[in-house]
Amino acid sequence: MVLSPYDQSVYDAGYKYIPQSQYLLNPFQVPSGSENEVPSGLPAIYQPGGSMGGGGGALQAGSPMTDYNNFYKYTSNKYFNNQDTPNVDNLYQSKVDKTFMGMPSYRQQELTGPDMGEYIGTGTDVPLELTTAGKVQNTLGNVTGGIQDLMGKVGGLGPVSFLMNKMDRFGSLPVADQEFIKMNMGYTGPTVFGDNNSGLSKDPFGINTRSAFGNYAEYVGDKYGSLGDMLSGKMSEKYDVEFDPETGTFVGKNAAYANKMNKMNLAKYNFYKQQTLRRDLDRKTAERNARIEAERKAAASRAESARQYDPNVHGPTNYGLGGDGQQSYDSGQGFGTNATTGGPVSNRTGRGRTDYMDGGLADLVDIYD
Repeated sequence: MVLSPYDQSVYDAGYKYIPQSQYLLNPFQVPSGSENEVPSGLPAIYQPGGSMGGGGGALQAGSPMTDYNNFYKYTSNKYFNNQDTPNVDNLYQSKVDKTFMGMPSYRQQELTGPDMGEYIGTGTDVPLELTTAGKVQNTLGNVTGGIQDLMGKVGGLGPVSFLMNKMDRFGSLPVADQEFIKMNMGYTGPTVFGDNNSGLSKDPFGINTRSAFGNYAEYVGDKYGSLGDMLSGKMSEKYDVEFDPETGTFVGKNAAYANKMNKMNLAKYNFYKQQTLRRDLDRKTAERNARIEAERKAAASRAESARQYDPNVHGPTNYGLGGDGQQSYDSGQGFGTNATTGGPVSNRTGRGRTDYMDGGLADLVDIYD
């Protein structure tokens, strides 16, 4: 594919998913400044350094990632970047750049002679086709849950994986909790215990956010509660202070010393407090949406039922409804039926229109028949 000089410069600058200028109202402007500078108009998202801990080694109570807002922005950014983007994924260059296990997912079709010359001569993209790696990638992508779900179905690789997948209860968790957990995945940097060499997603305090046996959404609430009990109980008595759950700090004559000696406990409390508040909001939102959907379905069901003929509801005469409960214009008693059976308007029987020669309405031609 031949790019214009400007589009090539955008691509070379690292912006590989920007549509070509010919498809944009205004050309894309490459941001200027340092690589860590946030372009105007975009929300600032914490970008951790190489150690993700602000100094290397284990995270400390004051490390940026122990702050809930930084952790949330980082993991949620990861989450949204991993969502399907069909409008971008279907772009030609996106397909060319796509790989699976280090191998290209697409390749140009093998065209020869006039066919290839026509594409080259007109500057048109040569059609792409899936490679073997791409076909495998597409197959795994069509399995609900991707490769992890597929591994669960086949039992993994070996007896240990088989047992782990059989015991994994993530799929049985409430949908709101599953989404909460997914939003907390993606951080694999150091924790308060040091470097994370497991490759698993953890929170800054070393807890797996995606566990085969537990529910991180429940854990954050339990931890928030137990830390609050400890800080307002044992620690308050120890330092002769009072704990303020709203500010997440100690107050009183010895507050400064107590806060200093409980830096990590207070950092954990404030982190899990915010996690719990967000989890509860997610659950309430999910419950509200489920209730709205249930009400919508119930209303639709009532409307459908109202359309069905029911003599107990609509009376003994099926006006305008056929025998199957649907609108009809030729069923025994509906409005607009044929002249013989008639409708509810009649000049003879009171039940329906009568035939023309038996007293029904007629035109002048019928008079002389």
